[in-house]
Amino acid sequence: MRTYYRDRYQLSQVERMVEKHYHDYLVQECKAQKRFKRDLEQQAARMSGEGKVTQMRKAEEVELSRCTEFDHLFAPQKTGTQQKRATYRAR
Repeated sequence: MRTYYRDRYQLSQVERMVEKHYHDYLVQECKAQKRFKRDLEQQAARMSGEGKVTQMRKAEEVELSRCTEFDHLFAPQKTGTQQKRATYRAR
């Protein structure tokens, strides 16, 4: 019985470690995607004519997929009470 509980504890530790590493990975990838998009926008700002339009479109089409995944997996879920408080604060 002790072995079973110890193994469950070790498994939960490994799961937490994996989750933390994936969290950190998504944070870094999200930052990289945002930086790439910002760089494209800055390049477009320095251009003129058709090249500027093309570069801006390219920047707009950059998908922040890792940021979306991070928000989906790790963003805190608001409970009803938290949503009400946020609504009252916004007023």
